[in-house]
Amino acid sequence: MTTRRAGGFSLIEATVAIGIIGLTVVATGALLSRLPVNGREVRDQDLALKIARSELEALRAAGYDILPPSGPFTHPLLGSLASGSASVAIADFDAKTKQVDVSVSWRGAETVRSVSLTTLITDIGGL
Repeated sequence: MTTRRAGGFSLIEATVAIGIIGLTVVATGALLSRLPVNGREVRDQDLALKIARSELEALRAAGYDILPPSGPFTHPLLGSLASGSASVAIADFDAKTKQVDVSVSWRGAETVRSVSLTTLITDIGGL
């Protein structure tokens, strides 16, 4: 005579399945809690790049002869960045060319973040 086993899961199988589901829920929760921070960081970085590009284009348009001295500059969007600051550094590249470095920094979620753009401007136009 053979005995038939009733269908179903054993206690060990059920415990393992609940453990796997629990780990999946915890991992998904950790990922979802991090998304708003990443979105804010991306928005801030995009805004900083817009500010730096805008300043670089303004300096290119002004021309070689009207380049300002190195130092901080202001921009209407700079107030949108947490502890935002911006600066421009002008240096001689060669006799007829200046190197222009524009830097924008702000306080990110965990550290101070920054973006920098560099261009060369000659006495006959920007490069």
